[in-house]
Amino acid sequence: MGQLKKILLVDDDDDLREALADQLVLTEEFDVFEGATGAEGMEKAKGAHHDLIILDVALPDMDGREAVKLLRKGG
Repeated sequence: MGQLKKILLVDDDDDLREALADQLVLTEEFDVFEGATGAEGMEKAKGAHHDLIILDVALPDMDGREAVKLLRKGG
């Protein structure tokens, strides 16, 4: 088996985030990292490379679209 793809999943709904993360991990193709707020997601995104970032639009501390803009600006 090849190297696992890294996914960062950011959503403030704990149940939804954990259920999705569990399903992705079950495929044995992904390593899933989680965040509950925009700030937490931004910190994790800047700290390591992720192959895919899934962001909720309505996070408690920022809009997910704004987070994408900030991440793109930061490279």
